[in-house]
Order: sequence, then C-alpha cells, then structure tokens
Amino acid sequence: MSVPGHAEAVAGAARWWPLAVGALLVAAGLLAQRPSVLMGEPLAHLLLVGTAALLLLHRLRQAGTLRWGQGDSVWLGVGLALAAAVAGFASPLAGALRPVLLQGALALLLLSAVVVLFGARMAGRLAAPILVLFLFVPVLPLFEAALSYPLRRLSALLAAGLLSVGPGEVRLAGTELSWGELKVSVTSACSGLTLLQNLLWVAWWTVLLRHAGFRPRFLHALLAVPAVIIANTLRVVALALGAAWFGEGILTGTPHVVIGWVAVALAAGLFLAMEQVFPATAPAPD
Repeated sequence: MSVPGHAEAVAGAARWWPLAVGALLVAAGLLAQRPSVLMGEPLAHLLLVGTAALLLLHRLRQAGTLRWGQGDSVWLGVGLALAAAVAGFASPLAGALRPVLLQGALALLLLSAVVVLFGARMAGRLAAPILVLFLFVPVLPLFEAALSYPLRRLSALLAAGLLSVGPGEVRLAGTELSWGELKVSVTSACSGLTLLQNLLWVAWWTVLLRHAGFRPRFLHALLAVPAVIIANTLRVVALALGAAWFGEGILTGTPHVVIGWVAVALAAGLFLAMEQVFPATAPAPD
C-alpha cells in the first residue's frame, strides 16, 4: 500500500532536484568566468552569461525523471568524458589555445554528466547554454584578439571603397585611411567587435523565439555577421565624413560615442530586417 504523503514528497523531489543541478551548473559557470566578464566591460558578456544561465535552468526544470544507466546515454556520456580527458591532457601542448582546450574539457565533462543523468535528448537541449557558459564566453577575449585585425581591415577596405566614390583621393595602408589631408585609423575600438558582442545576445533571443531546431537557429544567427560588417563600415565612413566637415575632434569624445550607439541600433535593425530570409517556424516547446 502506498502512502499518499510519501508519494507527494517523491513527486516534489523529482520536480525540484533538476533545478538544484541547474543551480550548481550556473554557479560553476559563474566561477569559470573572468572577473572582467562579470564586473567590467563589455556588458554584452554578462548578458550572454545571463541568457545561458536562464535557458539552462528553464530547460532543466522540465527534465522530470532521472535517466541514470539507460544504455546508449551511458555510452555517449562515457565518450564525452573521454573526449574531455583528451582535451585536458592535450592542453599543455596547445600553447595559446591551452585555455580553449581546458574550458572545452570542462564543458564536455559537464555535458557527459548531463547525458548520464538526464539522457541524450536533454543534453542536446542544454548543449548550447553549457558551451556558451563554460567555453564561449570565458575564452571570448582570445577570439576577439584573433578577429580584431581582420574586422578592422575589412571595415577599412569597405569604407575606402565607399569614400572613393566621392571627391578626393583615398589611400589605404593596413587599417589607416588617408582621404586628402585627413587620416583615420580603424583601431581596435572601431573593429566592430563591440557591435558583434552586443548583437550576439539579441540574435540568440531572436532565433530562440522564432525557430525550432539547431539548423535554422544557427543559420539565422549567422546573419549577425553581415549586419555588423555593414553597420561598422557605415560608422567608419560617418566618422571620416564628420572629421572632414567638422574637424578631427569628432573622432573622440561624445560624438564618437553617439555614432557608436547609432551603429549598434543600425546593426540590430539590419539583423531584424534580414530575418525575412528565414521565415519563422514554430518554436520548440521549452
């Protein structure tokens, strides 16, 4: 004979213990971040961390029952754990990529635990927030360092092409534009990385709300890249024109900041306008 009070207690525990696991994962993810991510600039890093934590908790809330020891899930969990071990042992030989391998090993190990505890399907739903929380955001400064010069060069090249339509000779040396007597350097601050950081979390929420499944979400999110390139190129052109008309003081201070925020709004608007390329599909039940 079952005891009603005991059954209710078991059901309550089954409902809440996945959230406890999620809270532990979020706490570990916060510890994995660099202090500058949580306490300094840019704010977009913190927004990405918060989005990942929210999705992780929301999806684990629906885990329901323990799936420990279910055949294929165990083997997948073991495979992910072995991949984590390989990444961890290889990290001392990776040079500058050592932090990437270490964070990747941690993310794979946690995904392995999720597979064994909740099954492969739930692990697939948690893969994106776990990878963002434990891999992408902690090593984002490394990606930023690698992307900075290519983005600066591309923005300078496109801006030079646009300015060459007007009067005056335009010369380009690396990331420095020479337009008549005016010289404008596309520095790291104008590389477009800040635009990309701010647009990433906007793109993430947009694709989550509009699409079901990884493929349409990923392809739609990629549109953030051309949106950022277009907006940043127009920002460089606006700064060059402003400096030519109103003096080089516009390249610093409040006007520079205002033009930067206009570029952020423009990038977001372009991304939302380009979403017509991927018509909305019914979101997966969360």
